[in-house]
Amino acid sequence: MNKNFRLGAMLDCSRCAVPTVEAVKAFALDLKKMGYTTLLLYTEDTYEIPEEPLWGHFRGRYSKEELKELDGFCAENGLELIPCVQTLAHLDQIFTWDKLYEKYKDAPDVMLVGEEKTYELIDNIFQTLSQCYSTKTIHIGMDEAVLLGSGRYYNRHGARDKCEILLEHLNRVSELAKPYGFTLLIWSDMFFHLLNKGKYYQSSEIPEEIVRRVPENVRLVYWDYYNEDKATYDSMIKAHKGFGKEVWFAGGAVKWFGFHSNNQKTFRAVSPAMRSCSENGIDDIFITLWGDNGNECPVCAVLPSLVYAARCAKGDHSLENARKTFEDLFGERWDDFMLFDLAMPENLLPYRECATGAKEMLYGDCFLGKFDSTVSGTGAENKVFAEYAEKLGEAKARSKNYGYVFESYEKLCRVLAVKYDLGYRTRTLYQAGDKEGLEKLIDDYAIVIERVEEFYVAFKKMWFAFNKPHGFDVHDIRLGGLLQRLRSCKGRLEAYIKGETERIEELEEELVNALACEDAKRIPRYNVYSGLATLNRL
Repeated sequence: MNKNFRLGAMLDCSRCAVPTVEAVKAFALDLKKMGYTTLLLYTEDTYEIPEEPLWGHFRGRYSKEELKELDGFCAENGLELIPCVQTLAHLDQIFTWDKLYEKYKDAPDVMLVGEEKTYELIDNIFQTLSQCYSTKTIHIGMDEAVLLGSGRYYNRHGARDKCEILLEHLNRVSELAKPYGFTLLIWSDMFFHLLNKGKYYQSSEIPEEIVRRVPENVRLVYWDYYNEDKATYDSMIKAHKGFGKEVWFAGGAVKWFGFHSNNQKTFRAVSPAMRSCSENGIDDIFITLWGDNGNECPVCAVLPSLVYAARCAKGDHSLENARKTFEDLFGERWDDFMLFDLAMPENLLPYRECATGAKEMLYGDCFLGKFDSTVSGTGAENKVFAEYAEKLGEAKARSKNYGYVFESYEKLCRVLAVKYDLGYRTRTLYQAGDKEGLEKLIDDYAIVIERVEEFYVAFKKMWFAFNKPHGFDVHDIRLGGLLQRLRSCKGRLEAYIKGETERIEELEEELVNALACEDAKRIPRYNVYSGLATLNRL
């Protein structure tokens, strides 16, 4: 292994959850003992910019003092702390302050490029980073800007080639970074999307004109969390090397599909990725820990993935060796932590990579259940979650440091052990005209309401053990809304059973297969709360 080899982990501090300073320090120490050299903090707007008082306001942003404290702590413990910010897209939260930030907006989550005020803001970002971090390497994002040039930019400048717009913006930002001595990292997907008609994982030769215009102080980060064949990684790394610069690679410890982790998927993707990086001389690698749409899954749930990735980086791809290392380092059972995957038997999944159903079926409406069409109707799913609840309870009792996490998952599974097919059963009995069966089902509604209340208490405890309070308002709203909706559905069923109302219109409709149009080769992504809780505009 190259002595300058860099292995990092990127902590998502922007999707509702902003870890406390103490939690970040504890995580940094965990990384160090696993063999990592670098910690990256992903902060879209969750850091202080003195010139921008509403930047990250009420979002739990880190103060400059907090960032300096974390930077010093990491340095003292032999870790590099790298900031990850955004200078193009993924800035939709700042636009909620529409009167102040409208002047920076092109499209819903994309900055208006080519405008001086935008570059004044970016310079303020760089100034803050230079004052808080000792590293000269910073990540400036620039990924997934699919709406670039399509909003106010289009109104002002007309239709222009998006690659041209991107390169102009990148060069302008690069010039702003030079006085600070920064080396800039950017996600590479926009180049490949624009060259390959929206596709990323398709290797292609980069035109010399584009290569020549990528600034000298910019490095591309190839991110890939899903592919399981080494050939894809080999091909993509070769394409990235075509830019003539050092290439960084970012894998992912999958924790962004809701409450559950997916360590098994991470293992299958990380191993070929690390083999390819080793053979192709990639010395800068980090693992992302995204928390899309709620950040419900705690970081500790993917500790097996982080241990395995570190072992793979050293050339050891044995899961058994990773298991032993994990148990030696943390004093916890590997198999207990693998329970956080909440893996469903394949015979109960439409596709292997389909989400397990925890978030979907927790928030799924009992009268409007988008995914009730996928329920087996045999009660098998309820049984799976009941068994998980029992195993998680046993793990809670023997865990040395994570009992509160196991308790949260245990309570979640107790909810799903009854609620998973509650909507399906409700519709089936209603359409059969079985009022006697519906009357018995009322008891299950009462049980679910009680168990959701218990889960809320456990989940709140787990959340506040790691995160600042900002962002938990989202879960107050979601879980509170779930409780009220359960009570509403229960009340309407009782009225129907008593003959106070003749029909329940939502239950008159037939279920439609929600996954009928899915491509089995793709990974279905069902994590956005608003699309789970209702089919109406939320």
